[in-house]
Amino acid sequence: MSQETVTNLLREAGLRTMQRVSIIQREIPHYRVPFFSHLCRNGEEEGLRITVFSAAESGLPCREFRHRPLPSRPVGSGGALWLQGLTDAVAGSDVIIAPQELQCLNVPYLWTRRHRFYRRWIWWGHGYNFHAAKRVPWPLAMKESAKRFMTRHADGLITYTEGGADYWRKQGLPEGSIRTYDNTIDVEGIREAAGVSEETLAEARASLGLGNTRVLLFSGRLYAEKRVDFLLRAFAKLQRSEPTSALLIIGDGPERKRLETLRDELNVRHVHFLGACTDPVRSGVYFRLAELLTIPGLVGLAIVHGYAFGLPLVTTDYPGHSPEIEYLTAETGIMTTQEIDDYAAAIEKLLTLPDRLSEMRDAAMRAGDRLRLGESVDRFLDAIVAFSNPAGVEQGISGKPHRSVAHH
Repeated sequence: MSQETVTNLLREAGLRTMQRVSIIQREIPHYRVPFFSHLCRNGEEEGLRITVFSAAESGLPCREFRHRPLPSRPVGSGGALWLQGLTDAVAGSDVIIAPQELQCLNVPYLWTRRHRFYRRWIWWGHGYNFHAAKRVPWPLAMKESAKRFMTRHADGLITYTEGGADYWRKQGLPEGSIRTYDNTIDVEGIREAAGVSEETLAEARASLGLGNTRVLLFSGRLYAEKRVDFLLRAFAKLQRSEPTSALLIIGDGPERKRLETLRDELNVRHVHFLGACTDPVRSGVYFRLAELLTIPGLVGLAIVHGYAFGLPLVTTDYPGHSPEIEYLTAETGIMTTQEIDDYAAAIEKLLTLPDRLSEMRDAAMRAGDRLRLGESVDRFLDAIVAFSNPAGVEQGISGKPHRSVAHH
C-alpha cells in the first residue's frame, strides 16, 4: 500500500482526534531533552500528538518524550545525512516541523511532497545563517538560496530569536507567518540540580588547587570556532597582572590536545581542562565557582547557561556567533574587539571593579530568569497552533491562502 493511500485512508476514516505533529531533527543534543519533554507533554493539552524523529545513535529512544530514532547514513563530508525510513515514518502527519539548516537531506525531498501528504509545513531554525551572512563561498550561497525559496513556500517559520524573525520581515514575509520562541535551556532544572552545599564547593575548589584564585570559566565544544587558543593567550597576559586567577575549561573536542600543548608552552598556571560534562550537578559546581564566563569565539546557548548562575559573558565581535548572542547586553557582559590585549584588559578591569562585577552578575541572573524553558515552550506551542489552524493564519509565507482542511 502506497504512502498516499495510507495517508488518505487515515484522513477519511477519521481515526485521529488529535493533530499528529512530526518534528524532524538531525540529532538530539542533551540540552534539547527537557525542551522536547515539556513540548510533548504540554502539546497533548493543545490537542497535538508530537513525535520527534532523529538519527539513531545508541539505538535507544529518549524515554522522556515521544521519540523515534531512525537509522541514518552520512552524505558527503559536511555532516549531512539521510534518515532511512523517514518518509514512511511521517506519513499521515498533520504538521511537519523541519530544521531550516537542511543538514537532514530528507527534508527537501519531503518538502516537494508537502501538498500531497501533509496539511501544514513549518520551518524551525536560526531564521538565517549567521555564519553565511559574513562569508559566502558559492556552495553555501546556493544552499542559502534554496533555503530562502523553500522558506517562502511554507505555512510558518519559528525562529530562535527576534533577530532571525526581523531578517525575514525585511525579506518581505508576512508578519503573521513568523514566530519567535527565544531558544533556551532548562534554566530552572540547572539551578535546582546545582544546589549543592558550600562544603561541596570548598571541596571542589581544594581538589582543583584553586585556593583563593579568581575563577574564569569556558564551556563549550573544543573546536576552532570557539577560539580557545585566543582565550589561553589572553589569560597568559591576564596572569601577569592578576597572578591569582584561574581558568576552568569544560568541554572536549578535536582541539583539546593542541590546546593543552599551547597551555604548557605559554607556561600558564591554574588552567584546568575538565572534559565534557553533561551532568548538571557536576557542571553546576564549576559554574558556581566561577565569576565570569569567557568565550571569545562562537557563542551559542552557553550564554544562557552562564546567566543561570549569574555569570556575565566576556566575548569578542567574532562574526560567526549563533543567534543567542542577541541576549548579550551592556548590563550582562562585554564584547571586545578581536585583539588579545583588548580582551585581557576587559577581564582585568572587571576583576578589579567588584561593585561593577556584582551589578553585572545580578543582571545576568535576571536575564536567566527571563529565559525560562517553560515560557519558551509555550511560545513554540503557540506558533504550532497558529500555523496549523486554518482559521488562525489566513495566508502562508508564500502569500497564498491556506487550503482549508477539516479536522476530525
